[in-house]
Amino acid sequence: MKNLKTLLKVVPLLACAYASSAQALVINFNARPDMDARALAGFESAAKRWEAVLHDNVQVNLDIDFADLPDRVIGSTYSESLWMTYGNFRHFLAADAKSWLDKNAVANLPNVQCLSMLMNGTTSNPAGAGSTATFLDQGCENNNRYINVNTANLRALGLIANSDMRSDGAISFSSDFAPVFDFDPTDGIDAGKLDFIGVAAHEIGHALGFSSGVDILDYAMTLNYAAASFPYVSPSDVFRCSPESKAAGAHIDWSADNRNKYFSLDNCTTTLSIFSNGTDHGDGNQASHWKDDRGIGIMDPTAGGGERLAISQMDLQMFDAIGWDVPEPASIALFTLGAAALTGSRRRKQK
Repeated sequence: MKNLKTLLKVVPLLACAYASSAQALVINFNARPDMDARALAGFESAAKRWEAVLHDNVQVNLDIDFADLPDRVIGSTYSESLWMTYGNFRHFLAADAKSWLDKNAVANLPNVQCLSMLMNGTTSNPAGAGSTATFLDQGCENNNRYINVNTANLRALGLIANSDMRSDGAISFSSDFAPVFDFDPTDGIDAGKLDFIGVAAHEIGHALGFSSGVDILDYAMTLNYAAASFPYVSPSDVFRCSPESKAAGAHIDWSADNRNKYFSLDNCTTTLSIFSNGTDHGDGNQASHWKDDRGIGIMDPTAGGGERLAISQMDLQMFDAIGWDVPEPASIALFTLGAAALTGSRRRKQK
């Protein structure tokens, strides 16, 4: 049997009460005709979790199927995305800001056209091409100037109409794991089985915008590309920092190495949570996740047998910050709770 402490992967988990509001988000699925009825119902249940807490009046369209995936990978998500300048992205975030957290996040984003970043690798590194040593990139080339935004996230910002029925991404589940999925979490998750609905909610979270371009840098940092060849800063990356990037005067930390990288609304003056930092050059998990084994939220990188996965306050703070609508009373309370999240106990995962 495969090791059930298994990777949740993105490719380029609702056990808490939230303030009520008119529900508007609708997630539509385009499923293969032969998809298992339990799996389709599981995806629909996972969608309802997000629809209950993200209240934008938008429709998101996702393709879903089962496929052959790499060993130990339960699910994989491909997201459609488009580029816009950082200046425009900041403008649209500000125009869409509704909650206190939104407004605080935007107020602390640098009002510049190009982001300075602490990064590594590439042929632009003064320490040598492909070096893992970090350097301060203060240029205004493609990597500093552009934000790569999932189309679902663009819908939340009001930039793609509901009448536009394009696919916003595709989610594949590993056919190898089908026998060990538990499709009914209401009585708990059976020991040795994986929470299908929770994993589906995790993958939907990637499609909705929880991603990081650092994963692309991590993969290609030694392949002789210049820094300008990496215009993949994501919305969540603009809230990614470290004590080192702050000390260097960088707006973000966009490096692939095993130093701690934090989720912060004020460039690491205060920190809310901690990210994973790279499969190849970091802690072994993709940067498009929270740090593993901290119990931070549904966007953790692994799932354990018998573990029930749930959307957390910290997950919602991130989605609020990148432009999704979380009800105002909840977002204020969530910010207060999140500030102390790193001191909490670690969640045990069954292996």
